[in-house]
Amino acid sequence: MSGRRVNVNVGVLGHIDSGKTALARALSTTASTAAFDKQPQSRERGITLDLGFSCFSVPLPARLRSALPVPCPAPETGPEHGEPQLQITLVDCPGHASLIRTIIGGAQIIDLMMLVIDVTKGMQTQSAECLVIGQIACQKLVVVLNKMDLLAEGKRQAAIDKMTKKMQKTLENTKFRGAPIIPVAAKPGGPEAPETEAPQGISELIELLTSQISIPMRDPSGPFLMSVDHCFSIKGQGTVMTGTILSGSISLGDSVEIPALKVIDDYSVIGRSLFKKETNIQLFVGLKVHLSTGELGIIDSSFGQSGKFKINIPGGLSPESKKILTPALKKRSRASRGEVAKQEEGVERPEPTQHVTLSLSFKRYVFDTHKHMVQSP
Repeated sequence: MSGRRVNVNVGVLGHIDSGKTALARALSTTASTAAFDKQPQSRERGITLDLGFSCFSVPLPARLRSALPVPCPAPETGPEHGEPQLQITLVDCPGHASLIRTIIGGAQIIDLMMLVIDVTKGMQTQSAECLVIGQIACQKLVVVLNKMDLLAEGKRQAAIDKMTKKMQKTLENTKFRGAPIIPVAAKPGGPEAPETEAPQGISELIELLTSQISIPMRDPSGPFLMSVDHCFSIKGQGTVMTGTILSGSISLGDSVEIPALKVIDDYSVIGRSLFKKETNIQLFVGLKVHLSTGELGIIDSSFGQSGKFKINIPGGLSPESKKILTPALKKRSRASRGEVAKQEEGVERPEPTQHVTLSLSFKRYVFDTHKHMVQSP
């Protein structure tokens, strides 16, 4: 248990321009490639368009150590050697009404929710929507009254007390009745203010979060289940997918199946020229096809009206088949009937070094109103 790091996801939700991203930036010590509106589109429009991920760590509180499967030993010489750490991952969600699906996607993976309220405006439309989502998605809530620096200094505390009472009344008929409310100023002076302005109330917020967090129940021995959080491209690396593991465990180098796409490395090929472009390939999904290299495949999905379709190879391609399907270094020419090319996402697929043909046998009964395709076992 020495040196263990326990992760908890905290959602940052609220109305647009309430200062969610600024709050995440003020709290975080580590940022992912998708944090703090790094997308060019987000910078251009000045709003969060996708989920952002960042984190910070604190020593694991004593009250949480007893909740771990194995008791933690006493710390040795520091965080890296013995003291278990609580890693708080912040999920920065968009606030614009048109991005509600992204907000819901972020809410599905959080263990605790921070509802960020602009203290000068109070509850707004998306604030209320986020509160409803929070009641469905998580059990605990912390209300953060942001932008307290914009209040007149002489009337600041009175205005904070007034907004606190309003929020308490709003939460009265929800599952979050009695939830803690704390004022902060994540970016004093607003977005254009110099970085030398220190955030206010952040250390108190970290203490509050630490006191409210409980260890989420994860089953490392169960089947591997990961909720996909984010998918993006890194130049020179390709597509990168991140997620939250809800059960099971995984090790470096393991192959992972994506059931929604039926794609596994070396377990998928693209077929073309077997069907006419106007054919409804969805009618053939699930039927078995035989590759001339000996593998048995199953038609998985189609690519619109292109006539191309994806084939899942349950047993995987043999080394000989992979060698045959390795594309030659020449531009792809027009394929012949039933030809297959190995799938390489985002890369032009040249002509394979050797033709591989497909064989598909089926029956369709003339009077079947559903037009089902039937194959022999």
